Amino acid sequence: MANTCPWGVGSKTSTLIAFETAYGVTPSDAATKSVRMPFNSNGVGSSQNSTSPSTIRGNRNPVEPIFGNNDVSGDIVVPVDYTAFGYWLKAAFGDPTSARVGDTSGNYKHIFKIKDNQPSLTVEKAFPGINTYIKEHGCKVSKLSLSVGGDGELTATLSMMGGKEEITTTSMATNAVEPEFNRAQNFQAQIKIGGTVKGKMTSFSMDIDFGLDGETYCIGGQGFREAICEGLMTISGTVEAFFDSKEYITMAEASTETSAEVVISSGTYSLSILLPEIKFARTSPGIDGPGGIKQSLNYNAYYQDDSNASAAVVTLTNKNTSY
Repeated sequence: MANTCPWGVGSKTSTLIAFETAYGVTPSDAATKSVRMPFNSNGVGSSQNSTSPSTIRGNRNPVEPIFGNNDVSGDIVVPVDYTAFGYWLKAAFGDPTSARVGDTSGNYKHIFKIKDNQPSLTVEKAFPGINTYIKEHGCKVSKLSLSVGGDGELTATLSMMGGKEEITTTSMATNAVEPEFNRAQNFQAQIKIGGTVKGKMTSFSMDIDFGLDGETYCIGGQGFREAICEGLMTISGTVEAFFDSKEYITMAEASTETSAEVVISSGTYSLSILLPEIKFARTSPGIDGPGGIKQSLNYNAYYQDDSNASAAVVTLTNKNTSY
């Protein structure tokens, strides 16, 4: 008889997501509409503060602790790919505008832009080996971080904020959607500044903070968030490049508006993240040694008057007809 591990093993777990129609409520069609997502790590969970009170009872024994609000939060690290990643983009930006590409490839183009509202999700961590399924209800993407460059795995980090945790012995999915997985890689990337490909950049990082309000605990809510409301977004990042000219410093000095775009393509599929309006913050490069000199500049993205009417525009091209 084969031996089995008596505790949960990461390689046998799953992360499933289901888009909610009502905040904090697993959708009625989750059994067949839940999506099993590829992931590297899932740290989303519930935590609750425990505090020792100052109550005096005439002896030195500690008294029963008091408990605070429940905080559902944590990071999910996912591989960036050309198909499955679209579900995370939908979680962050909402439904895309999807249309058939006008050629013979059979591809569809999905365009994600900033909207006034974000969808909420039920996120399930499945531990089938020990018959345990932990569901985090009412989750929204509070931050999306991505860094391109180097020769390691290209991943994105999604910081989640949620409402309430539920631990069950059954999964919400009986026949989960299994999205195609087509990995995107660092060597497939190009960076454009002002619409021109820049070949001497070594890294490009981006943090999209969705400005969610998590201080939404109400009396009678049993310590759980009643809602997660959208606030003002911020988009920032850092560009690192070899110091071959004063181009970026001059742009920063003059507060010149430009654009930045990450384009990753396999030749068949593609992912583009466009920031139509950015400005660099001025930082002069130092001399750290006898080797090649690099410059590092921070930037902020915004929306002023660009025709896209969005501070970030993400375009995903693949075989999926819709998300």
